[in-house]
Amino acid sequence: MWFNWQQKVTVPCTIDLERTHEHLHAHVDLDGVFVEPGDSVLVEGAPDSIEYGQVETRTGHATVKRASRLRRWWVRLIGPFEVYELYDVGFE
Repeated sequence: MWFNWQQKVTVPCTIDLERTHEHLHAHVDLDGVFVEPGDSVLVEGAPDSIEYGQVETRTGHATVKRASRLRRWWVRLIGPFEVYELYDVGFE
C-alpha cells in the first residue's frame, strides 16, 4: 500500500562502544544519511556485548528504512504526546 511504502538505503557507519568505570555507551554515526522522524535504522555488524574495561570503534553498515510521507506526518503529530511516556517512571 502506498501509505506503508518504505525505501531502504544501506550505508556505511562507525560504531563506537565503551564499557568502562567512567562510561557505558554505544553510538552509531551514519555516513552521509540524515535520519528523519519515522525512519528506522538497523545496524549490522555490531557485537552483542563487550567485556568490562573495553573501548571499541568498529566499522559496519546500517540499513535505513525511510518513512512514507503519511507516516512522517503521523510521527510528527503524535510525537509530543508520546514523550510523556518517558516521564512515567517510579523511583522506589
